[in-house]
Amino acid sequence: MATPTASAHRPRTCRGCGRKFEYPVKGSPASRHHCEDCVGVPPETRKVLERLNQRVTQLERQLESQRRQQAPPTTPAA
Repeated sequence: MATPTASAHRPRTCRGCGRKFEYPVKGSPASRHHCEDCVGVPPETRKVLERLNQRVTQLERQLESQRRQQAPPTTPAA
């Protein structure tokens, strides 16, 4: 099981914009779930951004999965 200090120093992904950020950073307004840019956005707008970011991420995964399935099989060099 990870210690609280070890998990607190890992990079986090903002739920609003999807950007990677460090948390906690002394003097930064960032929260555990939102980067310093998104933490100032009104909560109602942040909620919409979170849903849009979640949907975009889901579509990117589906697209990548389809690309992998359609890729021609590679043959090992003889």
